[in-house]
Amino acid sequence: MFRSIRLYQRVKQYPGPPSDSLFLGNTQPARRMDRHNLFTEWSNKYGPVVRRRFLDINILQVTDPAIIAEALRSKELDKKTVSDALNYFAGPHALPTLLTAESTERWKVVRKAVATAFSTANMKAEFPNIRAACSQLIEVLKTVGPQEVVDMDNALCRESLDVIGRVGFGKDMGATRSLRDSDTSGQAMEATAGALLEADRRLTSPVRKYQFWRKDVQEGDAITKRFHSIMQGLVDGMRKEQPAESSIAAHLLSIRDPETGKPLDDKHLLPEVSTLFMAGFETTGHTAAWVVYAVSQHPQVEAKIVEELRSLDLLATPKQPSPRPIQWEDIPRLTYLNAVIKETMRLYPAGGVATFRRSKTGKDVVLGGGKLVLPAGVGLHLPITAVHHTEGIWENPNAFTPERFLEEGAEDAKNVPEVAGRKPQRFIPFSIGARDCVGQTLARLNLSTTLAQLYGSFTFQLAAEMGGPEGVRASEITSITLSCAKGMKVHAVARVKA
Repeated sequence: MFRSIRLYQRVKQYPGPPSDSLFLGNTQPARRMDRHNLFTEWSNKYGPVVRRRFLDINILQVTDPAIIAEALRSKELDKKTVSDALNYFAGPHALPTLLTAESTERWKVVRKAVATAFSTANMKAEFPNIRAACSQLIEVLKTVGPQEVVDMDNALCRESLDVIGRVGFGKDMGATRSLRDSDTSGQAMEATAGALLEADRRLTSPVRKYQFWRKDVQEGDAITKRFHSIMQGLVDGMRKEQPAESSIAAHLLSIRDPETGKPLDDKHLLPEVSTLFMAGFETTGHTAAWVVYAVSQHPQVEAKIVEELRSLDLLATPKQPSPRPIQWEDIPRLTYLNAVIKETMRLYPAGGVATFRRSKTGKDVVLGGGKLVLPAGVGLHLPITAVHHTEGIWENPNAFTPERFLEEGAEDAKNVPEVAGRKPQRFIPFSIGARDCVGQTLARLNLSTTLAQLYGSFTFQLAAEMGGPEGVRASEITSITLSCAKGMKVHAVARVKA
């Protein structure tokens, strides 16, 4: 505690919200389910550097693109989680993973192997599987009448689960086919969501893991163990049947532990599989659902998507009820749809409350030419949602304007000096630097492929039970990833009646 007080004295010159508890510090991030919006509010109110404290942890929140660009590429800083909650989510031994570990030799070996699995060549080889997963979703939606309500968040998470199952582990999860049933895939999604929720609760309440007598803690622990059991089944399947050479599973099995020289044992393999499984469908599925919502509120945007699809012969019409199958070569031609996806990721970044860094040398780190001095022991928080919503970084940051991404240099910060010969970025949904999202190639490809096919066959209208934009806004929730607590209920209306 005395060390925390000393560190506070070194950062108290930065503005920040007042503590609401002498002992706990700033508890709002722990109490608000939409804490991604809270970090934006602080950025707009207090500026690019915001001080806060939680328990004995002093944190500086930064939204200055230049400082972020330097910090995320700095060799003096490393990934430092403030809790082992995500490690607890990933496996029963709570070991660090590709997402949470410091940049150790084991992390580098795992990162290199997984990055190879996501190469452009492998993604091109797996493109038919991605297309097929969405084609299944379209066939299911065709059986649903326009008056019926469909939860597209659930549907798109299922589609993404099928994609990561096939591309990542060579396994047909069957999630989309059984969209309307309580099936095994649905149980896997439920267990993943439940385990993530428990991890999020432990992240915001460090004492929670010791409160074993509480019923909700016991339930959270039980669903986490169920998730681990499902992931162990996936690992067993990987070992039993040699997966395709291009798959994530094959690359994970090829890893040699730098400490032992042997393949990763289940103790170390399972947490990596859990992390990639979760990241492979949760983030992409929720993002696609946010696209469906945003476009449903902007008919002029949908009209432009439709015209683009029509120009590429990817739109269902009375003369051609079934659009031609989308091809790999079509993806870069979807200029406007890809701008829509980017604008959605700007407004609703899946990992919007990430990321954290700390000094790894035990020494202070000077950033931004002296604009920020990060004392050793103080956490550096770089919240992506706040960067994407801060006035001054973006013009009309809360407006849904895909056209902004049609301009050259739209992803770069304006009127900001270069950092190490590069323009600092203001659009960072996948983070940047050596610790950026390793699976972003698959995520982008899946989003473009899926949404092009969906909008080629359907238009989506927000269901009344969502409560309009106000209801959706009030239901935003960060449980590690950003989603809508109500799901995303819509009416799927076919462009051509059967």
